[in-house]
Amino acid sequence: MGGYYSKSSKNSKGPEITEADRAVLSLKTQRKKLEDQEKLINARLERHGEVARQLAAEGRRDRALLALRKKKLSEKQLAGLHTLIMNVEEMLSNIETTKKQTVVFGALQQSNDALKQLQAQVKLEDVQRLLDDTAEAKAYQEELSQLLGQQLTDVEDAEVEAELAALEEVVVDEDKLAMPSAPKTKVPEVEAAAAARAAAQAAAKAEAAAAEAEEDATEPEPAAGGRKAEAMLAS
Repeated sequence: MGGYYSKSSKNSKGPEITEADRAVLSLKTQRKKLEDQEKLINARLERHGEVARQLAAEGRRDRALLALRKKKLSEKQLAGLHTLIMNVEEMLSNIETTKKQTVVFGALQQSNDALKQLQAQVKLEDVQRLLDDTAEAKAYQEELSQLLGQQLTDVEDAEVEAELAALEEVVVDEDKLAMPSAPKTKVPEVEAAAAARAAAQAAAKAEAAAAEAEEDATEPEPAAGGRKAEAMLAS
């Protein structure tokens, strides 16, 4: 069982450790040591200051001066430590910034490669042809919309009506030319019917004329009767 786990641990690979990672680890270790030294020096400064105050209170001036000199040296050491810590912090910041820039550069490089692959799939001729087709379709649509949105004036309506009448006349003429011509000789039944209608109309007219003449002959003359009455009154 132990061999199995050891074999698995050998086969499993973690993230690769780079020189930058090693440098960051070393700088952080040094920073930790410098911070520990800073704590010791701060404690030493407090102790020297307290000793100097006690000696001065006791009137032991020489020993108080010695304590103050030690305190001054500790302050110089602390200032040097601060400078070193600041340098370490600056170096760590530079490394972190460079690592981020490297990651960004890698991403930009991958994006550039992907962009080149995509551009290789699209030809400029195809794009230009597509743009031309789109422009033509847009122009056609605009022209069609403009035509549909226009309204005809009265004069244009009259011209359209006249054009339609001319077309209808042409169609009628073509239909007449296409139809077979009617026969010139009349059908005997049609002629007999027409003759019978004409004879009936003539007989009706003759009867009407005879009746009118008979009425005129039987009607008395009013003028002659009037003259005879006047002669009898005069005698």
